[in-house]
Amino acid sequence: MNSKKHSLSLESRTILNITAVDDVLSFDESLVSLSVGDCVLNISGENLSVKNLSLDCGDISVSGLITAMVYFDNRAPKKRFSLFGNK
Repeated sequence: MNSKKHSLSLESRTILNITAVDDVLSFDESLVSLSVGDCVLNISGENLSVKNLSLDCGDISVSGLITAMVYFDNRAPKKRFSLFGNK
């Protein structure tokens, strides 16, 4: 497990500052997906934009109307599904 600590600072649901970000996986105006340690952090909202980004320092600022922040564990086993049942 990655012991690198990160922090989130949300201001009025419109500016989110995050430290210790490893990578920006994807972004558009409704979803920003970040790699943070052993997790993926998805930030959902409206009119989202990346304002400040420094991957050397691991800092990022996201602006827009932020409606959700959800962590996904990268270490969780992937489940496969098919039309005919679970595999």
